[in-house]
Amino acid sequence: MKRIKSHPSVVAALKQYEALPDRDQKALQLLGIALAVILIYFLMWAPASAYMNNGQAALERNRDVQALIQVNYATLSSLGKQSSSDGGSLDSQQLVSAITNLAKKQGVALKRFEPSGDNKVKVWLEKVPFDKMIAWLGALDASLNISADQVSIEKEEAQGMISARITLSS
Repeated sequence: MKRIKSHPSVVAALKQYEALPDRDQKALQLLGIALAVILIYFLMWAPASAYMNNGQAALERNRDVQALIQVNYATLSSLGKQSSSDGGSLDSQQLVSAITNLAKKQGVALKRFEPSGDNKVKVWLEKVPFDKMIAWLGALDASLNISADQVSIEKEEAQGMISARITLSS
């Protein structure tokens, strides 16, 4: 501290301060306090508050995802119990029918689909929520033993929305 006070520019500033009238010194003191409060706010309080708000928003998003998983888990479990007696693989017509029926139940709109050889179907989805597509694919696998062989996903401009091309097989 002595080193700072002995610096020539600090000594000059202190002399100028002491030469000011009492009223001006008090005004500078108030200005210094106001500047300190502003610096504390912008350097400490605002970033901490923003960090806390971001954390709370992330917590809410994670709670929403957890709720979605719990809802879909019950749906997938019930579908799995219903289809456990089916067994065996499906032909192309049955495969298309099963895929479209489950897509309707899951709220996934299929833009286009076409059978591709034995026990395979190509499916096109456009502007579908990613979470719904994943839940639908999980339901297909769990309940009907239909798996995705190839998946091509493209991000849409709307948050969470995708377009996809999927090859499914039983």
